[in-house]
Amino acid sequence: MPYVTAAPGDNLPKGKIGLVDPWNREVKVEFGQLDEEGGQAALDSLSAACAAIEAGHLDGLVTAPLSKANIPSPPEAPFTGHTGYLAKRFNAKPLMVMAAENMRVALVTEHIALQQVAGRVTPALLDEKLAAFESALKLDFGIQRPTIAVLSINPHAGDGGAMGSEENDVLKPWLESAKNRGALVSGPFPSDGFFGKGAHLNFDGTLSMYHDQGLIAFKILHFESGVNNTCGLPFVRTSPDHGVGLDIAGKNRADAQSFQAAIFQAIDRVRLHREHAEITAHVLPKFEQKGRRDA
Repeated sequence: MPYVTAAPGDNLPKGKIGLVDPWNREVKVEFGQLDEEGGQAALDSLSAACAAIEAGHLDGLVTAPLSKANIPSPPEAPFTGHTGYLAKRFNAKPLMVMAAENMRVALVTEHIALQQVAGRVTPALLDEKLAAFESALKLDFGIQRPTIAVLSINPHAGDGGAMGSEENDVLKPWLESAKNRGALVSGPFPSDGFFGKGAHLNFDGTLSMYHDQGLIAFKILHFESGVNNTCGLPFVRTSPDHGVGLDIAGKNRADAQSFQAAIFQAIDRVRLHREHAEITAHVLPKFEQKGRRDA
């Protein structure tokens, strides 16, 4: 595959791979080892990619795994990962959507302690995440009337209040309100039986209350081919669904399937975004005239 080297900010030629070197210095890294130089190089690469997006040179971003502990940042503002960095830089409220084949899982809460989950799940946050998930399923996956399953917080969906009150106090009233507004939502479903029976296949998406609830099932089923989609940004961003794998670095044991899938999903999403922009840019005008609508 032909490629050309370029400096950050250069326009990349069509039909060739542009290899951009944002470091402008020699960087020495050791396989499987974390060090400050490698962390700075990773951060420089991410910053250069974002600058290219801001300049209008790129439509999408596929990020490789990195170690949060290796990224230089001040103690008062620690680096929390790609998603947090992109959210702050582009002033967005992104939604994590794990996708593979016919399974799509979004999270209401992400990287927080389990003991904090119940207090964070409020009708306002559920409204925000549902709207973002519906928008993502339409814009990023081409599903115009998405059906969404909502998982419970407690085991057995609270078992009538015996194992927690959040289902009766929060989730069920919120689900009724969402249905009344036209959302195609169902639940709350206990996650063990829901995934165990393959019920996720009956829905376009599954809204999980916390990180491990949705991602354990997803990665058991699609670890090799799953993709992390960050939806809600002003551009397409994907990444593989695994971490850095320091224990196998340099040993020729890494599996590239998830990274390849991340590239292909990014391409698909960019095409859908372009189609949506084309359609919305050429909407036929509507005219109101004495109570009668002519178009």
